[in-house]
Amino acid sequence: MTTSPKTPPVWLAWLPVVATLFLIGGFLLSSGGKINELAEHERRLTALETRRDSDADKLDKINERTARIEAKLEVLVPTGPAAKGVAR
Repeated sequence: MTTSPKTPPVWLAWLPVVATLFLIGGFLLSSGGKINELAEHERRLTALETRRDSDADKLDKINERTARIEAKLEVLVPTGPAAKGVAR
């Protein structure tokens, strides 16, 4: 009785190919997640920059108004050495 050499199963020959495909698929999925995360961060940064610019404009308007109010107060209520001399 002669025995023939055992041949490996057919699926074993495809194992490296299947493993490589899974590896590439996982890489693509994780890359897609990173790309989406990057896009989300970019959107949030743009929103923050826009908000900062509008806040800066509001502060400029407040500073201008405060300066006008201070100028009116200086006219109405003089301060300094001249005002002290007038009060005496």
